[in-house]
Amino acid sequence: MKLERLSRNKIKYSITFEELSDKGFLTDEFESFIWYDLFDEMVEIAKKEYQCEITDTISIEIFSLSSMEIVLILTMDEKSMNEEQSTNHLIPTFIPDSVFCFESIEDVIQLAQCFENLQIRLNSKLMVFEDQYYFKIPNTKAVNVLCEEYGIESTMSIEMVEEYGMVIIENNALPVLLSYFNQ
Repeated sequence: MKLERLSRNKIKYSITFEELSDKGFLTDEFESFIWYDLFDEMVEIAKKEYQCEITDTISIEIFSLSSMEIVLILTMDEKSMNEEQSTNHLIPTFIPDSVFCFESIEDVIQLAQCFENLQIRLNSKLMVFEDQYYFKIPNTKAVNVLCEEYGIESTMSIEMVEEYGMVIIENNALPVLLSYFNQ
């Protein structure tokens, strides 16, 4: 069983059919308690791997099913996550980068022109994922406010966008973008 943290409250599990068969899932005398055992095991692995306390509601959905494996997404209740964050005082929260989502490339170009007019120079990265543009910049409040005028702060993790999306401009995205689209 492989797992990957997708966001603060979502974990993806990839389980091969061989593993399911070893646990008795693919036999003729199928019993529902086997699923409860699997879900309990998933929760225990999440607790150990990510040091999270899962106490409230969780949901588990089948994300994909192929001939080799089944992918399940475990979603923890936001209330549980807020309690976990408020009780976990030993680990400081540090978000080095902000990620903003834009519906069109025109919105990103307008943001680039705004940054150029204000002479703001930041290292940035431009990506596309699921027909939306994602812009990664260092996390600063003033710049984030400007970005929110043209797009929205992404709820998707940067790791997810970088892994499954496509990088359009790796470094200094806004100046490079303006070099192609400046009037």
